[in-house]
Amino acid sequence: MTQDLVQRDRIIRQEADELLGPKGLRSLLEEYGTPHVSGSYALHLMTWRDLDIYLEQQDLSEESFFRLGGRIASSLAPVRMSFRNERINQTPSLPLGLYWGIYLGDERKGDWKIDIWAIDSQDCEKQLQFTERIAADLTPLLRCKILSIKDACWQDPGYRKTYTSQDIYRAVIEEGIENIDSFKQHMKDKGVSVG
Repeated sequence: MTQDLVQRDRIIRQEADELLGPKGLRSLLEEYGTPHVSGSYALHLMTWRDLDIYLEQQDLSEESFFRLGGRIASSLAPVRMSFRNERINQTPSLPLGLYWGIYLGDERKGDWKIDIWAIDSQDCEKQLQFTERIAADLTPLLRCKILSIKDACWQDPGYRKTYTSQDIYRAVIEEGIENIDSFKQHMKDKGVSVG
């Protein structure tokens, strides 16, 4: 089972490389700033098709960001895109920037979801430091535990709404959580139900 999850991560990252390279997403983003592919891709912890990208750019206007969105829509043919302006909304747990959520189909059925955050250098550094801290603490055993828990959670309707991959990473690395049952109890103790 564990080897299957490691292999799945490898296959999904190869698919992501296809989106970024031959399908042109990275070169398109480079016209608007400096893209940093982060999250589960960078950590080798992919269990489903979700790509997190920070677009480092000091002063990207909303107009330019919408032009970028239009070009992404033309290039990748998503079924849906959602926009957020967190420069205005300033949700405490989210980056202070502009966001595109790009859906190439139903992500719960295995289609790609791509998150693009256009943020300034200071916020970008902060976001990337979290990934770097997780990467520094990962061992092969912890990676297997995280992959196993993520595999059990990714189709849960509460995943990404009431808890995220970051909760899983912290639980395993900082709290010593071993498996999906102990993760469910850990989150229940925090008042969060895990399917």
